[in-house]
Amino acid sequence: ERFESLVARHSGIIHKVAFAYAWSAEDRADLAQEIRIRLWQAFPNYDSQRSFSTWMYRVALNIALTFVHRKPQQMLSVNEDL
Repeated sequence: ERFESLVARHSGIIHKVAFAYAWSAEDRADLAQEIRIRLWQAFPNYDSQRSFSTWMYRVALNIALTFVHRKPQQMLSVNEDL
């Protein structure tokens, strides 16, 4: 419940990062979902003495950067199959 409450309160961070790093609506939805999954997985390591929004932003940004680097490789592999 705590995780859901914190993510809901700061959900704008996920949307802002997804819109900044993904270009299509489908990619934005995929990235936002990936961010939520990774936040859930990383939540046990969150230090509650620190700002949740800052931690959430850093996790989201790292996921977005990985997404951007991985995306061109996926596009190349799809094009190679054609």
